[in-house]
Amino acid sequence: MGKRIRLSNGRRLVDDVIRMASRMPIAGIAGDFETSEVAMLRRRSRPKISWNVIFMKAYAQVSRENPVLRQAYVGFPYGHLHEFEEPVCMMTMAREHEGEERLFFARFNRPDHFSLPDLQQQYDHFRKAPINEIKQFRHQIKFAKVPAMIRRFAWWTLFNVWPDKRAMHMGTFGMSISGYNGAYGSKHLGPNTTTLGVDPLPRKGISHLVLTFDHRVIDGTPATRVLLRLQHMVNTAICHELRTLVNTDEAEPRVIDATATQVA
Repeated sequence: MGKRIRLSNGRRLVDDVIRMASRMPIAGIAGDFETSEVAMLRRRSRPKISWNVIFMKAYAQVSRENPVLRQAYVGFPYGHLHEFEEPVCMMTMAREHEGEERLFFARFNRPDHFSLPDLQQQYDHFRKAPINEIKQFRHQIKFAKVPAMIRRFAWWTLFNVWPDKRAMHMGTFGMSISGYNGAYGSKHLGPNTTTLGVDPLPRKGISHLVLTFDHRVIDGTPATRVLLRLQHMVNTAICHELRTLVNTDEAEPRVIDATATQVA
């Protein structure tokens, strides 16, 4: 005989996110990309920059130049697309809270407008600060305590009636970990038009990336070009900025032109 166990606060929030994602026609592509120079510069940079931060800024830069990545499908009152002005990243983070390892969602507004050290500082705050000191996480805990029917209505309203609020609460793109110990997922379930899965521990300068996308907004070939453009952005603009963190006394600050090459 088994027993019935109520969903914890953290699992209720994940249940909400997956419920919304399950209504989207999701597809995914993956690839291994050469990032050996970035890996070398990252090891020597001070402060040391997380791979999540590196790819977040690069993807925000790609999103800035490619408006499709800032669009979302809205089904009410009829199917149409809503385009957001700014890229906003919603990154999934695992934190322990009240004896449970659970997922929280950290929002980074306009990551392409911040330096890598500034983004790293924000990232470290979300990862290490006490949960009760992080306003976004406190709100997520409170929201998960609301009765299920009210939460579902709030989600529906957010996605269909007030899409402008959607970026503020869920971002224009998502980020998560693509795998662990050499095992990689084929896609990521999330409510964003695109979700980037990042390899947390690249081996021999090779990063494995997984891009999950809403097929109502973007097709496979453009999504492939997005990954290629992302690789180019990491190996050019991000590399330039990392170099300034390696030799700040000798290297003069470089102006990073993230729009030098457009997505075809």
